[in-house]
Amino acid sequence: MKKSYVLLIMAFIATTLSAEAQLWDKLKKKAEEKLEEALTKKTKTEKGKDADKKSKPSDSQEEDDQERTVSIDSKTKKTEVAVWRNYKFIPGEKVIFYDNLKQEEVGEFPSRWDLRKGGAEVATFDGEKVIIGTADYDNTILPLFDNTDYLSDEFTIEFDVFVDDLSQENNNSWVNYNMFFVKKELESSANSPELKLEFRSGKTSGRVCKNDFQLESVSLGVLNTWHHIALSYHKGKFKLYYDEKRIANLPKLPVTPDIFAIELEAVTGHGFKDGKMNYAIKNIRIAHGGGQMYKRMIAEGKYSTNGILFDSGKAIIKAQSMGIVNKVAGVMKEYSDWEFLIIGHTDADGSEVSNLALSKKRAEAIKAAIIAKGIDAKRITTLGKGESEPITNNTTQEGKANNRRVEFVKQ
Repeated sequence: MKKSYVLLIMAFIATTLSAEAQLWDKLKKKAEEKLEEALTKKTKTEKGKDADKKSKPSDSQEEDDQERTVSIDSKTKKTEVAVWRNYKFIPGEKVIFYDNLKQEEVGEFPSRWDLRKGGAEVATFDGEKVIIGTADYDNTILPLFDNTDYLSDEFTIEFDVFVDDLSQENNNSWVNYNMFFVKKELESSANSPELKLEFRSGKTSGRVCKNDFQLESVSLGVLNTWHHIALSYHKGKFKLYYDEKRIANLPKLPVTPDIFAIELEAVTGHGFKDGKMNYAIKNIRIAHGGGQMYKRMIAEGKYSTNGILFDSGKAIIKAQSMGIVNKVAGVMKEYSDWEFLIIGHTDADGSEVSNLALSKKRAEAIKAAIIAKGIDAKRITTLGKGESEPITNNTTQEGKANNRRVEFVKQ
């Protein structure tokens, strides 16, 4: 009997302690949640204040810029280079059109573009200038060229697109960044873009040349931020990338491209952010080449590219440049006795001294990225030449883009 009482008392004590422990855990968790919530609010507030300080325009521009600024609740997260480790896109070597919109006036139609449908104008977002559509439904623009057949049989096109929050269910909203490649089709009254790229319900979709080829459906990734579009054409072969993911790979495009135009098209359904959706493009780059990097490196033992991009004035490699880094590392793995000299070049913006230092740092950054792919550091040397060896003028955006280049020379 005494044993039963003892066991009963012990069970009661254990139950009481367990209940108290659970209660304490709950109280502790609640306190941690409250603390985290308070810290998050504080961080957001401080970031908001910092952003206001950094982006505050001059008095003469403040009113107009506020009127034309795209209102976006940004949740930008930098894409880590590691995610792009298998990226294979190689940009063309000769830039024929490059527009970062830096010289454009906010609220005006972009001066280096032509309009085919709807409307467009330059706006600001996070201190950067972008192109937005102004018509309710679709807006088609194309870069200005003196000739109409400026695309060669080997070219690449790249630009950044803003992707709003399209994950909400049943909002019946989507945005298209469609592309025309044939002048005749663009000018037709019943025009239909050769490439239809749709973002809807958090995924990509679309088709190439009407319904002949469907694009791969992949996740849009982080929303309310910018993403990269890249396409390559090489003697009929066509590839399209959304960030690091290839969503089209055609052995032969059914049409022969002769122009490039982009259609910004949006449909906003009920319940979508009070009926407002943001969509825009920036950093448009068209270049000849891009399909012969491997052959040139093997045949000539050298390769020059302006497709490795960096943050302005810095030596931080942009993620979309990893295609070239991956290819160079692949060649060095295949030819294990090869050694390379990496030479960095800049445009003429800034002082000669700072450009020389910057070109050296950028060459070192590329070396580090290749080493990270498993290549012995002893096989790579670097050199910076700054602005001392331009290959063209430094007076146009295209000229500067071509002068900002990196050379890989077999030793």
